Amino acid sequence: MVKKKILMVVGGTGGHIYPALALASELAGSIDFVIDKRPLAEKVLSEKGCSTHRITAAALPRKKFWHICKFILKMLIGTVESLILLGEIKPDVVVAFGSYISVPVVLASKFFKIPVVLHEQNYFPGLANKFLTSFARKVAVSYRASLGHFPAHKAVLTGNPVRKELFEVNREESLKFFGLERDKITILIIGGSLGSESINISVAGILPYLEEFNDRIQFIHICGDKNFQKIVEKYIECGFTARVYKYLKKIEYAYGSADLIIARAGATTLAEITALGIPSILIPYPDATSGHQLLNAKPFCKIGGAIYYDEDKLSGEGLALRLVPLVKDINIRREMSIKTKVMRERFTGAAKKLADVVMETAKLKNQNVK
Repeated sequence: MVKKKILMVVGGTGGHIYPALALASELAGSIDFVIDKRPLAEKVLSEKGCSTHRITAAALPRKKFWHICKFILKMLIGTVESLILLGEIKPDVVVAFGSYISVPVVLASKFFKIPVVLHEQNYFPGLANKFLTSFARKVAVSYRASLGHFPAHKAVLTGNPVRKELFEVNREESLKFFGLERDKITILIIGGSLGSESINISVAGILPYLEEFNDRIQFIHICGDKNFQKIVEKYIECGFTARVYKYLKKIEYAYGSADLIIARAGATTLAEITALGIPSILIPYPDATSGHQLLNAKPFCKIGGAIYYDEDKLSGEGLALRLVPLVKDINIRREMSIKTKVMRERFTGAAKKLADVVMETAKLKNQNVK
């Protein structure tokens, strides 16, 4: 590949950061990242030695007039900052992953005639990507059904990029990393990059229903800041082996250890679960924009690779009813894993496909974007 200057725009959550890093590993060139003021992006990207730039941006408010005025002001400031940044870096292509922070950068890209590639992780496109489609040269999507939401001459199916390091560890070394036992079933609980209070509470509630399996199961629980100490104490109280983290940098070892996963239905989490073929119980975040987590989960549940559980009905007892059959019967887990792997190719090859789209688009710099 001919080396190019590439600017990637990511939000402040793992759902954008990790696909961007997976893409970066397939690209030849100089790569800079634009991030917002949330700490996760700066933490993760700085640890990887990436060059980052912050700009001002804000999510679209839906209520008070004053909030809308502040939103407009921040977006204007962010656009000016983006114009200055693009003038300094002079990238050949901008790759935007759909967060509200993408808006000022993409608008500034239009001024410099820099071609833009949007990436949509979710089944149903977010507001930012829907708005920015007219300014983009290509829109890469993760689901075939998502192609219809964008102009046919721009939309391309690539899948959602998955980090290479997830495939570079095996079960034995992963369990050793946590000091866990080989003969126990390992249940991994992920509430997204920032954790989920409702999942944390329901998992605490499920433990009394699982006491008969105390000698057969163990846990890795990434819970975020909320409820951390209470979760740790609950595992100890119920006598379970558990490794509890607010945030886990080496997530590949958690996946490598997992026989079962309880998780939200964020696009990146689903891509990783599917690529690795791990059976799961999915609890979509109900307040996600346009219900996109529910839409993300449906294809996986429909083929039998995952079990859907509605947040509105979430309880320890209800979670136990879904989890216990999977703990008891390895054949159910194996069948779910096989069904999950039906969809794995769209994610394992996604970084390379998206990289090809980006590099082709980079050749179009200074041509009029239609």
